[in-house]
Amino acid sequence: MELQSGAQIVRDFLSSNEIEYVFGNPGTTETTFLAALAGAKTEYILALHESSATGIAAGYALITNKPAVVNIHTYPGLANALFNMKNAHDAGIPLLVIAGQQDTRFLIHNPVLAAPNTELAKTATKYAYEVNRIEDLCIAFQRCYLQANLEPRKPVFLSIPMNLMASETDRVLFRKTRIIDDVVSESIPHIVAALKAVPKGKLIIAADYAVGSSNAIAAMSAVAHKLGADIYSAPFHVQGVVDPLDPNYRGEIPETTSDINDLLSKYDTLLLLGEKIDTFLYTGKSAFPMELKVIHISPTPSQLGFDYPVDLAVVGNLRCTLEAVSKALGDIAPNSQKFDFNTTLANIKVAYSKPDKDPSDKVIVEVLAQLDRTTHIVTEGSSEDAIVQDISVKLGYNNVHFSPRGGGLGWAMPLATGIALATSKHSVCFVGDGGSLFSIHSIWTAAKHKIPVIFICFVNHEYRILKDLWCEEKGVEFATTNFIGLDFNNPNLDLSAIASGFGARVDRCNEVDSVKEVLNNALAHQGPTMIFVERRK
Repeated sequence: MELQSGAQIVRDFLSSNEIEYVFGNPGTTETTFLAALAGAKTEYILALHESSATGIAAGYALITNKPAVVNIHTYPGLANALFNMKNAHDAGIPLLVIAGQQDTRFLIHNPVLAAPNTELAKTATKYAYEVNRIEDLCIAFQRCYLQANLEPRKPVFLSIPMNLMASETDRVLFRKTRIIDDVVSESIPHIVAALKAVPKGKLIIAADYAVGSSNAIAAMSAVAHKLGADIYSAPFHVQGVVDPLDPNYRGEIPETTSDINDLLSKYDTLLLLGEKIDTFLYTGKSAFPMELKVIHISPTPSQLGFDYPVDLAVVGNLRCTLEAVSKALGDIAPNSQKFDFNTTLANIKVAYSKPDKDPSDKVIVEVLAQLDRTTHIVTEGSSEDAIVQDISVKLGYNNVHFSPRGGGLGWAMPLATGIALATSKHSVCFVGDGGSLFSIHSIWTAAKHKIPVIFICFVNHEYRILKDLWCEEKGVEFATTNFIGLDFNNPNLDLSAIASGFGARVDRCNEVDSVKEVLNNALAHQGPTMIFVERRK
């Protein structure tokens, strides 16, 4: 067989898997990888920081439902990317993250930029490997890309020494692998019997991220309707996992352990679909009541019963398994309940016009009233997060991506950018002024590639959500508390200048009457727009 260089292997890998983009922020050890891309059809999407490159790739992967390829600088760049890798890991988003390494002939001297890449990467990936020989490069690409795409779908890391790009080998073979993922347990009757045994009104279904990624929402709804079960979305599920207008949908499970326990205590049995019920804070009680019966269905064995004991653990593709369960349960008359948008919107406007509400709440309501309900909405851990989620769910938005599951801020802006790149339609990202600073540089990538994304930034000149959590945790009053390190003053931030400098259209919207014009202008722009909304309370 004809000898091929590492650079040609890179191009063959990208071509064989029809990879349209590589997202990245490179450094010295990645220059040989970039040179290999020069002869490829794949387009390099440059971000100004590794966290943005990783977040944009995650948004793209979320929509395309296949691994996105990320190229970052060795150990320092990997450290920068790690928190968004962790967010993607915990949200079940597949990525192939590639970093350079120093020349293998030089590693004995422990030179600058040489470091244990794989050891660091292991904290936020399902698999990490460093290639040491050109003969192994082909199978390393094949293995890592496939592993990212297999359940549990998560980021995978590959470290490539820079000298391998010029090395040659005849051990080259790529095949595009078709994954058949339709596993269904033969013991469906056992699952159905366990579900039918639950007293009426005492079954709760918790939908985690795998419900969305496996297209199981309709099948889950059918099962819920036939059993009269309440549906809840699991906290921090990131991608859509439920039809928000489903008459059996009751909302999102709380994030603290005591509140979760209080909710689950109302039921006899939990049908947990996907990985887990994630939690934010321990507040005195275990999340799961001891007497709660649990039926857990997951696409991968490693997730079953991992956090709490379960009575029935089922391995299977969620869509296929739930369709089989629904079929076994028999027919049911269709639900005739209809959604009345105008009445719902009128009720929301009344609720958010009360004196205790911030005036900007009306702006949020009007923005969500104006947008098409298929618009992808991204939120991220700001003090307005719960408001946006509450309104968007009530209005029936079915593409809402919630706060980062891994807990790292700097997720929403690049995620929205990657989503817009994948859909070629405007996504809308709600973010606070503090949170925006973790990845505001993603604006530049959106501007460079004319990606249509709208950032709505709430300005309160502080880390307001941290102040609220401080008061809640300490049991103190907001007005009398001396907060340390949570204010943006002396000097004040000029976010408008920063956003404009990165290439965004900048606008402001503090009155309900201006929402339609401001939104129309943003939707007409093929690129990023940042809209500032002042918060007064």
